Amino acid sequence: MKEIKIKGINETIYYEQLDNGLNVYLWANKHSHSFQGVLNVFYGGDYLDFTWKNKKYHVNRGSAHYLEHIMCESDEPILSKFNRLGSYSNAVTSNMKTSYEFIGTTKLKENILLLLQTVFEKEFKESEVEHERVPILEEMRMRVDNASVISYFTLNDMLFQKYPNNIELVGRKKDIEAIKLEELNLIYKAFYHPANMAFVITGNIDPYECVSIIKEYFKKQKVDKWSKPKLMNYREGKKVNLKRKIINVNVEIPEITIDTKIPLNLFKDYDTLKVVNILRLLLESNFGSTTLFKEELVEKKLVYNLYYTAYKEYDYLILEVGCRTKYPNEMENILMDKLKNMEIFEDDVKRKIKSAIATLILSYENLEEVNDIIGNSLTYEGRIIDDEKEMLENITIEDIKKIYELLSFRETSTLIMLPKEEQS
Repeated sequence: MKEIKIKGINETIYYEQLDNGLNVYLWANKHSHSFQGVLNVFYGGDYLDFTWKNKKYHVNRGSAHYLEHIMCESDEPILSKFNRLGSYSNAVTSNMKTSYEFIGTTKLKENILLLLQTVFEKEFKESEVEHERVPILEEMRMRVDNASVISYFTLNDMLFQKYPNNIELVGRKKDIEAIKLEELNLIYKAFYHPANMAFVITGNIDPYECVSIIKEYFKKQKVDKWSKPKLMNYREGKKVNLKRKIINVNVEIPEITIDTKIPLNLFKDYDTLKVVNILRLLLESNFGSTTLFKEELVEKKLVYNLYYTAYKEYDYLILEVGCRTKYPNEMENILMDKLKNMEIFEDDVKRKIKSAIATLILSYENLEEVNDIIGNSLTYEGRIIDDEKEMLENITIEDIKKIYELLSFRETSTLIMLPKEEQS
């Protein structure tokens, strides 16, 4: 078993790859009273077009989420089986992965085996597929009026022209009604292979015992060699799809969000994670809760809150700022002006870096946060990030200035959400 040292934090993640390709990551903390296991399948809601065994396929939006539901269906619901062990279980579909998890305090072996059996011993039934269609359609209806969901996918539709990320992960009514057993079987055979998964177990565990349990399980399972599907490479242009949009949704107070689309190849001389962290530091220093900018806006009663983030989306970085306000048109100009004229003060940046490092260190006090860190690192970076503290410490004011100089705010999408009774 290999050891991955998290530099500067004095933490170790154990790692082993099984003969069938399954990657197992383990973080032990003797002070935890519980444990969490998450089996991450690297197939998500955005994987709609792929080639497998020399044949091209297109699946419906919502198929990944539909399959997640079916995986948890059996004569006795999987949740009930975990409850009998005194544990909690759940499954979640995101754009690039589907995760199956348990959290418990006792009977670790039984929890591991039950999760493996749930995922690798599934027999698909037409009756289950039809039975789940009703609750999935109901879930879709419940999310129709969710303002945050509407905002996220509407902005994706405004920012991107090619990426398949502009429709809610559950899918539309016509997508859900079109999904059949054959489609789910195809996805399962193509993507639900141990070599396309990572099993992450954290908390009160013995790493060697966990690996032994998993290996013993697979001794009794026949696993064919994996033929890896090739995902479609969506060639997205640099221009946004739509510059500005006003919609009426289920909000009490108007809300404005401004997203800037930045090509990742602008930063080819920099590590992507470092760029994202620098952008977040910039935003925190200019839009954060302790900034003069925020205080003045609140004092003038122009905003109820400010929010901001920076993240990677395929081949682009997205810089996002927004607020809840009675004056969305005025705030659009104010926010854009601030984005184009952000200030960089060395003392302030140093404080923000120390705060980010403290947050990173504290995250290793929580077994669920560590599990998320590992799973998300593997999904979005393709590796365990073992040098983030070191990277943060080495960020200089010159780095921040150089990154900011590379930014352009020409390709920007602005979404204004008004209460349903208001007219734009």
